[in-house]
Amino acid sequence: MNQNDIKYNASGYRDKVAETAIRKADRTPPEITELVDVIKKISGAYGYDVEGRIAFRCKKTNMIYK
Repeated sequence: MNQNDIKYNASGYRDKVAETAIRKADRTPPEITELVDVIKKISGAYGYDVEGRIAFRCKKTNMIYK
């Protein structure tokens, strides 16, 4: 068992509720994925490639997506 495995709690037992909650919280919103895709397509149409990461900050929640 890996220490960083989200499937198991600190005692080593499987914790499906925590695993589901962590996966849901870590999931990138679909609009961010779509936005990155649009930016890559626009830059490609102009003859450019996106280098490195693109970061977005949500104005409502102040969360940063990379």
